[in-house]
Amino acid sequence: MSSQIHEIKRIKVSPVKDNSILAKTRYLPSNLRLRVVEHPQNIKPYGNFVLADDAQKLAVLKSKGSFFGGLSDDLIMEIVNLLDTPDLIHLMHTSRYFYGFVSFDQIWRDLYIKRLLQQEQGKSIRFSKWRGSWRNSVLGIDCQSKINCDVVYSDMLYEQYQNSQVKYKDLFSNLIKEQEALRQQKPLVMKNSAPLKSYYKGRIPRIDEETFTMEDYNTNWYNHPFILQSADKNRWPKWTTDYLQDRFSDVKFRQESVEWRLSQYMDYARNNNDEKPLYLFDCNSNATRELGKEFSPPPYAKDDLLKVLGESRPDHLWLTVGPTRSGSGFHKDPNSTCAWNAVLQGAKLWIMFPPDMLPPGIHTDESESEVTAPVDVAEWVLSGFYNDAVKISDQAYNNQGLSCIIGMTFPGDCMYVPAQWWHAVINFEDTVALTANFVPSVRLEEVLKFFKNKQDQVSGFHAKKFRKHLEEFIVHEGDTLDKNMHSKFEKFLNASNMKDTDEDVGELHTSTIDLPAFEFLVEKLRRSKYSERLEKALDAIRKEENKTKPSGRSKLWENLAKEKSNRFSFSFNLGVS
Repeated sequence: MSSQIHEIKRIKVSPVKDNSILAKTRYLPSNLRLRVVEHPQNIKPYGNFVLADDAQKLAVLKSKGSFFGGLSDDLIMEIVNLLDTPDLIHLMHTSRYFYGFVSFDQIWRDLYIKRLLQQEQGKSIRFSKWRGSWRNSVLGIDCQSKINCDVVYSDMLYEQYQNSQVKYKDLFSNLIKEQEALRQQKPLVMKNSAPLKSYYKGRIPRIDEETFTMEDYNTNWYNHPFILQSADKNRWPKWTTDYLQDRFSDVKFRQESVEWRLSQYMDYARNNNDEKPLYLFDCNSNATRELGKEFSPPPYAKDDLLKVLGESRPDHLWLTVGPTRSGSGFHKDPNSTCAWNAVLQGAKLWIMFPPDMLPPGIHTDESESEVTAPVDVAEWVLSGFYNDAVKISDQAYNNQGLSCIIGMTFPGDCMYVPAQWWHAVINFEDTVALTANFVPSVRLEEVLKFFKNKQDQVSGFHAKKFRKHLEEFIVHEGDTLDKNMHSKFEKFLNASNMKDTDEDVGELHTSTIDLPAFEFLVEKLRRSKYSERLEKALDAIRKEENKTKPSGRSKLWENLAKEKSNRFSFSFNLGVS
C-alpha cells in the first residue's frame, strides 16, 4: 500500500505472556489420508484393487461390464451426470458396481441443483422433506438397501466419503484447548498496542472491546486480523439454531444454490453426509433484514463509507448458519472491503494469510479473478496443506512483518478480517453467525482502485436497484454533473440488457455490463461528509497511476518540459476517468 494515507506504527510493548497455555504442537498427524474409514457399502480406494486376487478382479470386470471396464471414474461420472432420474434408477439395477456408483450422493445433489436452475423450463425436482440423503430425498424413500458393493474400487467415491467423516473436534483437540485457554485470559487492553509485539506468535490477537478506539484501529490494527472480545455477556444476540427455527420456521433462506424453508434446512443440517454441507448464507430475505436491526456492529465498522450508496450498495450483511464440517475455502472478501464476523453459537477455526502470501495448495492467476483450490476444506486439511500453513505460521514472515495466523472464535467473539486477506473458515460445531462487509475511511483508496480497475470482479450490486437509485440521483443532482459523467450514467440507464434483471452483477457472467460503480460512489462521496477524504484518496490514486504509466515521450520532449520559458506552458489532465 504505497500510497496509504495512514501508516502502521510499530510501538514496542511488553505484555506478559503465558506460553505454557499454548499447544505443544498445532500440527496434525501426517498420515490422515491413509487412515481407513469403513464405507457403508464396502467401497474401497483404488489402491486396494491392485492387491486384490484374480477372482475379485474378475468379479469387478463382470459387474462393471466390458465397455465401462476400460473407462476412468472421471469419464464414467461425466456419462452418469448426463442421465435423469429414471435412467439413474435403471442403471442402479444393472449390477452391484453401478448400484454402488450411482448411490454416490453427490450425483443426486448435482442433479437436484441442475434441475433447480432449469426450473423455468419446468425441469425442476422438488421435495419438501429431507430424508437423510440427496438420493432418498429426490426419490422420496426413507430407507436404503445395504447392498454389498465391494466390487467398486474408486478414489473419487471413497475419498469424498472419507472427507465427510472428518471429526474436526477430535482432530484439532490440542488447538481447541489452546484457543479456549487464550479466550479465558484477559484480552489486550489498548494502550497503542501494535499487532506484532502484542500477542502470541502465529495466533490471532484478542482485544478488549471496551478500551479499543478508532485511533487504535486507524493507527495499528486496520491491516491486521484480531478478535474483539467484550466483558458484556449481552453484547451480541443469543440467536441459536433452535431460536431461529422457532421464529422463522417457514421462512425461506438462501443456502448457496438452493432456497429452502429454515425447518427443511435444519433437518438437512442435522443429518447429512455431504463432503461440503450446504451453508446458509443469506442477505436478502426479509428475516435477515429484520434481524439486522437488532444488534450494534463493532465500533470500527460504524463509519462505513459505502453507506452513501444507500439501498443501491452491494450486499453487505449476512446471517450464516452451518452444520459441523461446513465452512468456506480460501478466498478474499468482495470489492476489497473489510469484514467482521460475530459468532452467536458454535465455534469457528480461522486460517488467515496476508494479501501477498498465497496459502498452500491455492493457485490463482495474476489478477486473482480465478482461484484454483481443493474441492473443500476437508480435502485441504487431509492433503497436508494445513500443516504447511502451521509451518509458515511458526517460522516465516513476509517483508511487511505479517504472516499466517490461526485462531478460533466462540459465542460472543467478533473476528475482524482486513481487506484482501486470504482466509478459510471451518465450523467445528453447528454454528450461527453474523457477518458484514464495510469500508472504513482508512481503506477508501483501495476500494476506489478496485471499483475502477477490476470491474469484472465487482460483485454484490443488483442492477435493478442500482438503476433506480441512479435515476433518482440524476433527477436531483443531474445539473451538477459534468458532461462526461452524465453521459456515462445515461448510457448505463439506457442499456436494454440491464433493465429487467435484479441478479447480483457478479453472477451474470457477461462482459456487456458497464456498471458505473466507481463513478457513482465518487459522486455520492463528493456530496457527503467524506468529500475531503475522497479528494485525498483520488489524489493518491492519480499520483500512483502517473508513476506507473509509461510516458511514451521522447528525450526532446522531456528537455522541453524542463525549460522554464515564458513562451511555453504545459497542462496535464490528472482527472480520474
